Amino acid sequence: MGKGQAGLMRKVIGIITARMASTRLPGKVMYKLANKPVFAHHVQRMKEVNGLDGIFLATSVDSRNKVLIEEAERLGCGWYAGSEQDIVGRHENLCKREGADAFIRVTCDCPLFDIDSASQYVELFKKDFYDYLYVSNMPIIHGTVTELVSRRAIEEVHKHYRGAAITLYIKENLAAFKTRGIDIDDDLCRSEYRLTLDEQADYEVLQHIYEALYRNRPLSLHEVYVWLDDNPQIAKINSQVEVKGCNLIGTSLSEKFLYSIVSSGNKYIILDEQKRHIAPENFLSKMLEIFPELKIGSIN
Repeated sequence: MGKGQAGLMRKVIGIITARMASTRLPGKVMYKLANKPVFAHHVQRMKEVNGLDGIFLATSVDSRNKVLIEEAERLGCGWYAGSEQDIVGRHENLCKREGADAFIRVTCDCPLFDIDSASQYVELFKKDFYDYLYVSNMPIIHGTVTELVSRRAIEEVHKHYRGAAITLYIKENLAAFKTRGIDIDDDLCRSEYRLTLDEQADYEVLQHIYEALYRNRPLSLHEVYVWLDDNPQIAKINSQVEVKGCNLIGTSLSEKFLYSIVSSGNKYIILDEQKRHIAPENFLSKMLEIFPELKIGSIN
C-alpha cells in the first residue's frame, strides 16, 4: 500500500450510485437476478475489489429510496443520501465525510462490472496519485468497466458540473488532471455484447445469464462471454437497444494508439499510449526519434 502526498496512507472507497426513480426502468436497482436484488450483486462484486477501505451507496433524499437504503444497511454497506439532481455533490460529500482520497465509482446498472480492473485502479492509486483512472480499450457504455476518481478531481468537477456524467469535465479538460488508462485482457473486450441494465430487454438478458451461471459467487466476465458465445440468441434480445447520449461521452478515450491528439475544452492535448498527458516538446522529440528523416523545421 502506497503513501499519500503528505506521507499518509491513501484511502479508497467504493461508491455505488443508485436511486429508485430511474427514467427508463424505475426501481431496476431492486429487480431480482437469481433471487437477489441487482443492488446486492453490485455490493457483492465491490466486496471482491482488492484494497477498498469501505463500500457505500450514493443515493438521493427521495423517499422512494428508503427501500434501497434499508437494503444497503442489511448488506452492511454504508450510505449517503444527497441531492436528487446534484449527483457530483453526492460523491464529493461522501468522500469528505469518509475522509477518502479517491473512490471507485460504478452506477447500479452494471451487475457484471469487471472486478480485476477496479482492483488494479486501487493498487495504482495507492502507489502513485492519479486524478482519474479508467479502462482504455473497452468503452464504459457496455456496463463492464468502472472508474477511479480522486477527491481532488471531484471537488474541481463540482465547481463546473453537477449531472450524471460525473467524469465529463475531466474528459473535456484532461490537461488539468493527472490521468491514466489501463488495458484489460483482449478476451474481455467484447463490445458486441451489452451487459448494462437500462431497458426491459437488458433485464431479460441478465436474467438468462444469472439463471444459467450464478452460484452465489460473483460471475467472471470470461465465463459470461463464453456462455453468450454459446447462446447467441440471448445476446440478440437487447442488441438493438440504443445507448443513451450521456453514456456515449468519453468513449473516444477507449481507442488504442501510440499517441492520440484529442480535443479538451477549447484546445488540443497529446496523450501517450497509456492515455497520459504529455508535453508537446516531448511528443516532437519522440517523433524525431521514430522518424529521424524528419527535419525539425518541418514539424515545428
